[in-house]
Amino acid sequence: MQIFRETAELPQPPLEPVATLGNFDGVHRGHQAILARVREEAARREAPSMVITFDPHPRTLLRPEQPHRPIMSLEARLKRLGDLGIDSALVLHFDAAMAEMTAEEFIEEVLWEALHVRAMYVGPYTAFGRARGGDVRLLASVGRRLGYDVGEVEPVFIGGERVSSSRVRRAIAEGDLAGAAQLLGRQHVVGGTVVPGDGRGRTIGVPTANLRGDGGMLPPNGVYAAWAMLPEGREPAVVNVGVRPTFGESGPVTVEAHLIGYSGDLYGRELNLAMVQNLRGEARFPDVAALVRQIKQDIRAAKRVLGVG
Repeated sequence: MQIFRETAELPQPPLEPVATLGNFDGVHRGHQAILARVREEAARREAPSMVITFDPHPRTLLRPEQPHRPIMSLEARLKRLGDLGIDSALVLHFDAAMAEMTAEEFIEEVLWEALHVRAMYVGPYTAFGRARGGDVRLLASVGRRLGYDVGEVEPVFIGGERVSSSRVRRAIAEGDLAGAAQLLGRQHVVGGTVVPGDGRGRTIGVPTANLRGDGGMLPPNGVYAAWAMLPEGREPAVVNVGVRPTFGESGPVTVEAHLIGYSGDLYGRELNLAMVQNLRGEARFPDVAALVRQIKQDIRAAKRVLGVG
C-alpha cells in the first residue's frame, strides 16, 4: 500500500481515487463494510482505492482534558488497511490549522484539488471540518457541483448496538476480549518490539519476550492466553500485562510473553500478540517457587483455551 504523509507528497496529475475518510481506529467491522464498498467501486471504475485519515487523532488536540487511548498505533492501522486490500492512504497531520479548516475548504483543497476524487464512500456518522461541520449531505451537495459521486454505507450492528471504535475501546478496557474480537472481526492485537529484559524469566525456566509497546491499547493488568504472530507462523503464548508485583516492582505497565515451546531468538523483532482470553488477574506471590507453580498452571490453562496439546 502506498502511504502519503501530507498532500505535498501526492503525485501529479491527481490520483482520482475512490476514497473514504475517517480515523479508522481499530479498523472494526463497521469500518470494514465501508472499505469493502470502496474496494468494489474502485475495481468497477478501474481506479485506486484510498483511505484519508488523520494523525494524531483529532480528539487529542480538540479535547486534551480527555486522554485519548488509540486502539492501535498509526502504523498498525495502516498495515491493517493494506491487508484489507486498500491501495493507498493519505495521512494528514491534525494540527491547529487543520482543525480550523472548514468542511468546504477541506473538500475543495484536499478531496478535489489534491486528489480529484471520483467517488467518496462514508458512514452516516462521518463528520469532518471545523466544528465537525461536514457530513455526508455536504459531501454529496458539493459533489454534485464538482463532479464526484458520494455513497453512504449503512452501519453494522452487533447485539442490537452499532459497532464503533468507542464500543471496541470499552470492551478492551473491561477485559472483554471475546466481545472486542466480535466487533473487530479478529482478536485485539497488542504489538511492539522485543527488547532485552532483566532475564528473570529465563533464570526460572520460563523465558519471556519483553515488548516495547507500539502505543496501542492494553487490556487490564493480568495474565492472558494469546497467539504470538510471527512471519513463520503463530505460536501459543501466555502474556502478562502488569508491573510484576512478586518482584516488588511498580511503575509503568509492561508486557511479557512466554511463547510455549518456542526456542528462537526474538530480540529486536516485531511481535504481535493476538489476545484471546484472560486467565487471571495480576497477583503477588510469597516467593518465586509459588510464582513458578502458578506460571505452569497458566501455561496449561492457555493450552486448553487455545486448543493445543
